[in-house]
Amino acid sequence: VECLIGNHEQMFLDYLSGINSQNFLLNGGTSTLRSYKEVRQSEKDPLIPSSHLDFFSSLLPMIEFEQYYIVHAGFRPDIRIEDQDLFDMIWIRDEFIYADYDFGKVVIFGHTPFNRPMVMKNKIGIDTGAVYGNCLTCLELSEERKFHSVGSKSFDS
Repeated sequence: VECLIGNHEQMFLDYLSGINSQNFLLNGGTSTLRSYKEVRQSEKDPLIPSSHLDFFSSLLPMIEFEQYYIVHAGFRPDIRIEDQDLFDMIWIRDEFIYADYDFGKVVIFGHTPFNRPMVMKNKIGIDTGAVYGNCLTCLELSEERKFHSVGSKSFDS
């Protein structure tokens, strides 16, 4: 399994480094910290296990396949893939979504929720708003693309 870094994971890493703590806390961070406190074995143990820190630090900004790029939020149009900035890859929205730019491969992305998977000629959005009580969706990249969705309940941070 290869996992990608998204804006929430980056906010968590920034918080742990003392950068922009409020942004993390206002975007689900308070619940995250509460969850860690609930499962911690002892007050002497670190709040965040080192294996979790290693995991978050190892997350990739994108994954490339023969026909696809997979990225959390998207890419800035008119910039070569190898020159893309991490900030854009985890935060960009409209400038990427509404661009008709050919990235050379189909870009599969999340971050911006749609009511159903958004299939365009050069990109596929698979965030279907699970955090808001809509479905959690994934895309199977077999010979023919298959979407799989499961219901969710609204998450209140």
